[in-house]
Amino acid sequence: MRGEIALRPYDARSRALADVRRIVLVREGRREAREVAGCRPVEGGYLLRIAGVDSREAAAALTLAEVRVARGALPALAPGEYYVEDVPGCAVADEAGGALGTAVGTFWNGAHDVVTVAGADGREHLIPLVPDFVLSVDAAGRKITVRWHLEP
Repeated sequence: MRGEIALRPYDARSRALADVRRIVLVREGRREAREVAGCRPVEGGYLLRIAGVDSREAAAALTLAEVRVARGALPALAPGEYYVEDVPGCAVADEAGGALGTAVGTFWNGAHDVVTVAGADGREHLIPLVPDFVLSVDAAGRKITVRWHLEP
């Protein structure tokens, strides 16, 4: 009613966006920086007020926009945490050190993120980005170690 938009972050439990004051909206390939006028946590995410968006109709025009935030505006990562956007380009190896390939992309499957790995043998592997499979992500070193066994 007041122009708030529902924002569903990748990690619905995170409150990392609560204090962000500037966002970038990405729609139809266009990027637009906007000021955040207010933000309040709700179940599953936030209700966000964007400066200049004061009506239901103006908020509806932003439906399905991707919301980006400068990395420096977010809290520091805890040990073992990583940003999903850092995964593509990483070498992926199993826990024994065997090369599986290179992470070429990620996607959200409705429950969690999944990394697409292009194997050197031409095969594609889809690996859930969850602790049962991902043992470590070294974003700076561009390496991911996973619990994975390839069938010959």
